[in-house]
Amino acid sequence: MVYIVMDLEWNSVYAMKIRGYINEIIEIGAVMLDGQLRELSHFSVLVRSRIGTRLQNHVREMTHLSREELIMDGLPFSQAVGQFKSWIGGRDHVLLTWGDGDIRVLLSNTRYLTGSQRLDYLRNYVDLQQYFHHRKQFSRAQQVGLAAAGETLGLNRSDYALHRALDDSRFAAECFRRIYSEEDFGRFVRPCDPAFFAELEYKPRVISDIRHPLVDAAKLYYNCRACGQPARRMTDWRFASRGFQAVFYCERCGQYVKAMICFKKLYNSIEIRRSARVLQETPAELEGKY
Repeated sequence: MVYIVMDLEWNSVYAMKIRGYINEIIEIGAVMLDGQLRELSHFSVLVRSRIGTRLQNHVREMTHLSREELIMDGLPFSQAVGQFKSWIGGRDHVLLTWGDGDIRVLLSNTRYLTGSQRLDYLRNYVDLQQYFHHRKQFSRAQQVGLAAAGETLGLNRSDYALHRALDDSRFAAECFRRIYSEEDFGRFVRPCDPAFFAELEYKPRVISDIRHPLVDAAKLYYNCRACGQPARRMTDWRFASRGFQAVFYCERCGQYVKAMICFKKLYNSIEIRRSARVLQETPAELEGKY
């Protein structure tokens, strides 16, 4: 078993075929680690743009790549991916990326540029960001970026040329080394089967109808953050800013609070997020406002 830590750089471009924007891959980088997480090999290739005609300014600034460099040194996407597949070979492997954005982009580029519906060369996958959140007990809602995660783990950013695919892969691999635990890693490994790709393509949606059967009425409450006691709801729930909002009053603390709860439908679960803001208005000022 080997571990392949991959990173992509991409450029957002308008694609006529889909009449919308797509993140076109311009660089693929990866490192291969053995069972002791030692680097066995690395992979790096520039990808010649086929959809877009220019690089976004922020992409040029971050990567220091130019359109001319991609034309001169880049390979066509299918050839670049072919080399990546050959580099992996027939090894039993787990692919890791920081967040699932890279693998979504890889899938969308494969479909747009080759017509293939699957990444059939992949066997198993782990979202390294998700695993980091688990190991460091961070909330998934925080969405810790790779650079911030490295700083948390004591890595020096200046030792790596961030926003280049190979260096980002090595940076992520070092993060992986510092959090890896044989005891729990296996729970995060996903086989790249049809169910995996179906979940990958599913677009989460926020539920805006409070009568929706997936909205659990028992969750529509607010406990005061200051004293922990249930607060009294003063207004009806209404949907705004991607969540249901209502004003509550905590009699113990004498505070009015606007609470929000968001129900998001994921592929096979419901994600519930809460937030609250203490209101400074007096009861008279609140009258008719919410």
